Amino acid sequence: MISPTEYIQLKAFARQDGLILGLVWVAAFACFIGSMSDASLQLGFVVGLLSTPFVVFYMLRHYRDKVLTGTISYKRAFAFIALTMVYASLILAAATFAYFYFVDKGDFFGTLIENIKMPEVQQTFSDAGLNPSEIEQQLSMASQSRPIDFAFSVFFEGIVFAMIHAAIIALLGAKKVKTENQQ
Repeated sequence: MISPTEYIQLKAFARQDGLILGLVWVAAFACFIGSMSDASLQLGFVVGLLSTPFVVFYMLRHYRDKVLTGTISYKRAFAFIALTMVYASLILAAATFAYFYFVDKGDFFGTLIENIKMPEVQQTFSDAGLNPSEIEQQLSMASQSRPIDFAFSVFFEGIVFAMIHAAIIALLGAKKVKTENQQ
């Protein structure tokens, strides 16, 4: 059990690290959106996505070693990671809302629908057993969603993503104090 002061400290560091991780995710989101017109930006999106567990582990290790003098329980590590990623999800959700509300004006789904209409893409979908017209219809329906719907979706998916990653990364980052009997 941690004290109220330690909990306040945990939340403060999680907020700071959540901001950093959120900015990484926003950059990855920007690369994803930009990849609609410049395919080379897909690399930035993939790197941003795949770097998440490593960035979070680094943040946990820094918090454990520099703030907590080298020891952290699994529960505290889990809480730190979960809070960090939830704060990052909130930032990404805000960016998603801002993009779809102020910037997009239908370009995102318009580009996806245009791409699906390409003969080679339709052939690829057909070869995979998918009906291109059904996918186009589903994208048309999704394009009718409000920006806040996308933001909530991103936020709640981020929470699920956070819990899964927190469970795994906390196992790797938890470190107990060695007592004299263990040495």
